[in-house]
Amino acid sequence: MSAKFLRTRIGLFGRTNVGKSSIMNMLANQDVSIVSDVSGTTTDIVEKPIEIHGLGAVLLIDTAGIDDKSLLGQERIKRTKDTLKSVDIAIIVCENGVFDKEEKDLIAELKFNKKPYFLLINKCDLSQIKDEFLDTISGENFILTSTKTALNLDEIYKKMIEISSKLNLNSNDLFFEILDQDKVVILVTPIDDEAPKDRLILPQVQAIRQILDKDCSVVVTKSSDVSQICRKFNPDLIVCDSQCVLEVVKSAPSNISITTFSILFSRLKGDLNEFVKGANAIRNLKNEDTILIAEGCTHNAKDGDIARVKIPNLLKKVTQKELKFVHTNGKDFPDDLNKYALIIHCGGCMIHKNFIINRINEAKKSGISITNYGIAISFCQGVLDRVIKIFY
Repeated sequence: MSAKFLRTRIGLFGRTNVGKSSIMNMLANQDVSIVSDVSGTTTDIVEKPIEIHGLGAVLLIDTAGIDDKSLLGQERIKRTKDTLKSVDIAIIVCENGVFDKEEKDLIAELKFNKKPYFLLINKCDLSQIKDEFLDTISGENFILTSTKTALNLDEIYKKMIEISSKLNLNSNDLFFEILDQDKVVILVTPIDDEAPKDRLILPQVQAIRQILDKDCSVVVTKSSDVSQICRKFNPDLIVCDSQCVLEVVKSAPSNISITTFSILFSRLKGDLNEFVKGANAIRNLKNEDTILIAEGCTHNAKDGDIARVKIPNLLKKVTQKELKFVHTNGKDFPDDLNKYALIIHCGGCMIHKNFIINRINEAKKSGISITNYGIAISFCQGVLDRVIKIFY
């Protein structure tokens, strides 16, 4: 999965032939989507990463019409509704004078999923706006536009910026309320077979940068025996890879705060309390229970892969149960979660917060416990209370 999943995701929704693709091209200031008078021209999801001044990195998403009557229409509508759940901001594109069941159903779906939205009334260059139509959409947030004249384009950008600022989507402080100025932090970053060649992974890089931004000092080591380093540097905090958390806890002085990269990300992008609650559900696993392990990225699994080997082995060892495991990658996530006893998600370092929150909400709706890699590993190692103490 590419870094586009760290962008603010803005989706265009509406009927066929209302001008969604033209809106996409207008916002991107280039021809991204094919535009045609033929109904149903956009049949698959079209994505375009762009930069918007005042908003930053954005992923524009053009979707198929919600009234698609073609042979594959139902599948396209399903994909559109799946996309609706994953966006941060929704734009409902309406044709001037048309607002009926399709638009109302879209609004109901967005409200159910707690997605902020506004209406774009397109083709306002072709006919006058009638009072009865304005009465129909009264109470809704709307902007009049025309892709022929780029009518109110600046207002559209301002509306997206306004909504985004309220969502606080770009908050990325891993050390919020746990790290003050002039502190010393040890980062334990073991270099194993899964580590990328010649570079650190994003959580490690992000942690280093944020520690420096807080005017603190950082010591980076790959050794999980931190006793000597602690004596030398007297750190205030240790952050380690989840796979070596047991060794770090054993070798670190008891008065030094410890957590893991994965737990920092679970607080930043997910719901720490929900994930801790989910980890405790490991105690209740039974023989033949199926565990869903969801990886946000798409990559080739290696020998000893954390999701396919290490976590399953830990769970079997701790529970002493015969468990089954299902793995998903990237965007793949089951519609029906009821067959799973537990969901274990990755830390989410390469995906947007909203992406994980949506999955947490899906799990809660289904009554299925959910946790993440790092919290599950710390629970199985018997050190979870130690590594989350700093947050409570």
